[in-house]
Amino acid sequence: MRDLKIASAQSGTGRPLAVRAEAGDLVLLVTSSQFGHVGTGGVPSGWRASYSDGAHSSQRSGFLAFTRATRAGQVSVPRWWGLDSRYAARQCGMLLAIAGAATDAEPGLSTWSATAPTAPSSGLLLAQEHGSRWDGLDEFTLQGATVVAPGEASTTASWSTIRALLVSGGGTPSRGRSTATTVWATVSMKPAKAPVAVVGAGGAQTPGGRTVPAKPVTAGVDSLLSRSEPWIVAHRGGSAEWPEMSLRAYANSVAAGVPALEFSFSLTSDGVAVGVHDQTLQRIDPTAPSRAVSAMTWGEVQGFTTGGEPLISLDTLTQAFGKDHVLFVDPKYSVGSVDAYLSKLDPAQTIIKYYGDATWLARACRARGFRTWGYLYPAEILDGRAASWAQHWDLIGVPWDASEAVWQTARSYGKPILGHICPSQEALSRSLKNGAVGAVCSRITGMVTR
Repeated sequence: MRDLKIASAQSGTGRPLAVRAEAGDLVLLVTSSQFGHVGTGGVPSGWRASYSDGAHSSQRSGFLAFTRATRAGQVSVPRWWGLDSRYAARQCGMLLAIAGAATDAEPGLSTWSATAPTAPSSGLLLAQEHGSRWDGLDEFTLQGATVVAPGEASTTASWSTIRALLVSGGGTPSRGRSTATTVWATVSMKPAKAPVAVVGAGGAQTPGGRTVPAKPVTAGVDSLLSRSEPWIVAHRGGSAEWPEMSLRAYANSVAAGVPALEFSFSLTSDGVAVGVHDQTLQRIDPTAPSRAVSAMTWGEVQGFTTGGEPLISLDTLTQAFGKDHVLFVDPKYSVGSVDAYLSKLDPAQTIIKYYGDATWLARACRARGFRTWGYLYPAEILDGRAASWAQHWDLIGVPWDASEAVWQTARSYGKPILGHICPSQEALSRSLKNGAVGAVCSRITGMVTR
């Protein structure tokens, strides 16, 4: 998934959609409507489309349409919604740029249907959802699938969202709240024969060995902290959508345009900084032993996974994305081995993260030229402890759902604030409204900072 954008519309008014694409990318437009008969006036000229008028889709309508990007750049759809201003249904539109779909085969578009389908062997599984605050969402899943659009229940509208999974291998979705999902659709795609493997700043290689030029540097610590616009840090790579701290998660976040990546680690017994949040691997891999990672060798650790994806080391992340993205590095249970991990990191591309009371760590890291982020919690902000801690950190963190009093007190410290940990657009927007310069987000797809 190279890029994805989502917007809403009603009564002839909505927001245009645009995505970044490379030549040959499949560009897909998915629309949904609360009522039947929205019409096909929003299908872009020259795009192939399938349309549902509501007859077989529980009186919900909408279309799926596609084209191919002919060159690198932005693909825009100025108006995708129903053209009749008297049509009062709530509508949702999603535009996707998809890399790696074979150019010698057209995608197969279903129409919206009230019957839950079998997923294609390769492609997308989609659902229009009721998404109200009373019904919530059917957060259906599929083994091996990637959630590219999680959907979000609305507190104000009774028909508001599209959920999308990128699937491989087919299968029947595992349902959540079965009453929430109303209608389904699928897009089948033929994979390209030699998809590019994303590996980061050093350049990527195809399975055939061809080197793909690396992206230019997109963010360093200085440029990130001097940005006038808000920015996002991908929490564990995007832990709400992909296996946490996997190369797959970080690659997806990078593809979404995120400038900073968060990584927590523990040192193995032979000194490898492995991406893991807890003392053991059991939460991310139930087959792992109860031994602490610090008591295991790197070779032993590699026998286990994070949600089915290979575990990676700090060196792997640094080589992949550490030259063009800022790394927020949290040493967790190996925090005391300062020299061992700081020697692996570049101060120009790294911010050291830890709990705000570890002022000794902030001083040690800053003495070596690193910038630091200390995250705080409401109790210590309200009782005054955090006021003295904050002066030792370059940035501080405030939970996105903290009270107005907590945010107001934290702002009085005079430090840039990151909201944490934001699982939704609502959380991100609330953090920015309260004065945060950015946010650490577990959900990445579809999140916007404006």
